[in-house]
Amino acid sequence: MTRSSATILCIALSFNARSVEAQDEPGHDEPSQHDVALGVAHETHPQPEAERSYRLQWHYKRVHWAEGVTAGALAVAAIAIEFSPIHVQARWTRSNAFDDWFQRRLIAPNSKQERYAKASDALVATSIAFPVLVDLIGMTLIGDRNRDVGLQMFAIQAQAFAVTGFVTSVVKLSGRERPCAQSEDPTSEGANCDDPNRSFFSAHTSLAFAAAGLTCAEHQHFDFFGRVGDPIACAGALALATTTGVFRSVANRHWMSDVITGAGVGLVAGWLMPWLMHYRHDLRKREHSKKRHLYYLAPYGDKGSLGLSAAGAF
Repeated sequence: MTRSSATILCIALSFNARSVEAQDEPGHDEPSQHDVALGVAHETHPQPEAERSYRLQWHYKRVHWAEGVTAGALAVAAIAIEFSPIHVQARWTRSNAFDDWFQRRLIAPNSKQERYAKASDALVATSIAFPVLVDLIGMTLIGDRNRDVGLQMFAIQAQAFAVTGFVTSVVKLSGRERPCAQSEDPTSEGANCDDPNRSFFSAHTSLAFAAAGLTCAEHQHFDFFGRVGDPIACAGALALATTTGVFRSVANRHWMSDVITGAGVGLVAGWLMPWLMHYRHDLRKREHSKKRHLYYLAPYGDKGSLGLSAAGAF
């Protein structure tokens, strides 16, 4: 290697060293004019995840670890009660005028009751799948790749379904007899009446409305489908849950009071509880209110006067 070529190589290496130092220093992300003139290539390093700009942002009170532990315990208890060999005795066999009125007008013929029961199974599965598969996985984790918002949303959904399942399983031990168990011909086709003394209240309806409440809460506080699409998603989820409850009565599996109670419990767990615990605590408003606080408060005084001086934004 000649002396001139070695000199050129040393100059090139010195410029490369300067470019690396400039990349390590803050505010030197752009290549310098010398680097451009010499054709020095800069590597584009991926931006750290903490600094990425996401379309979805979590501005609400975060889920505490104790809430997750409680939700897990309630879910385990609900599953244990649901699949336990406990035989529930019929303690509540009388109907009322309200339930009888709806039952006479909604109940389907025996040959079609099983179809409506299976349809309600499909509807409740669809209701639960929408906030989980569309909002959580599709729009948040895959669409926005935002694991922070996804984790908070998953925890809130788990809380809602765990509370709904636990309350429903416990109350079902009250022993209300299903309308299909009071049928004049319980052996007729379509009168398959599982768990005949666990009518109150409808688990299908409570889970469907819990999912609808979650859908409405999420589309109210996050811009998933836009100004028009988000209200449509909420209305569609509520309509799906309502149809689920009506089909349970048409299929002769529940009284109308079972359906209405289940809808109320589901909305409390799926919409009201997340709003009270998380979504109503908007941290952006709290930060804005801090800007109006005093910066400092100090005494002052001179001859014949004494007081306090304050500075802040009002």
